[in-house]
Amino acid sequence: MKQVNINVSKGYLKMKWIRTPKIIWEKLSKEFNFTVDACASDKNHLLPKYWTKETDALKQNWDNEIVYCHPMYDINIPKFIKKAINSKCLSVFLLPASTNASYFHNYLFKKPNVDIRFLKRHHTGTGHKFFSDDNEEPKCGYLRPLMVVVIDNRENKL
Repeated sequence: MKQVNINVSKGYLKMKWIRTPKIIWEKLSKEFNFTVDACASDKNHLLPKYWTKETDALKQNWDNEIVYCHPMYDINIPKFIKKAINSKCLSVFLLPASTNASYFHNYLFKKPNVDIRFLKRHHTGTGHKFFSDDNEEPKCGYLRPLMVVVIDNRENKL
């Protein structure tokens, strides 16, 4: 991957390559009828209803939504997971497969209503490519393992 800028004053990693890979989005969007893209920008949103950094998904009401959440591997992943667990919604996350992370064990692993799906490496062997907001393609894909996490806290499951 190219370019990672750290904004120390806010404690966020600002990554250039952030768009959900098309192959992953197509499979998930066929399986789930998403109602909101929780971690989007005005340039990269995948759904008509979306929340940006400015509108802050963590301050929104997730109840009765089918949420797609790709929080871009920053320090707030546990906050997004907690938000999903404490909301009456179906949430689907694209995350790094960080099985050693505290949030993985505290909130996801072997928990009711949580389905963890580890993704195979991209067929090219170079990882899934996350494009930039301006649709620039990186030379190499993301090499770390990925997982899709489904948290279903709906009252009336379909």
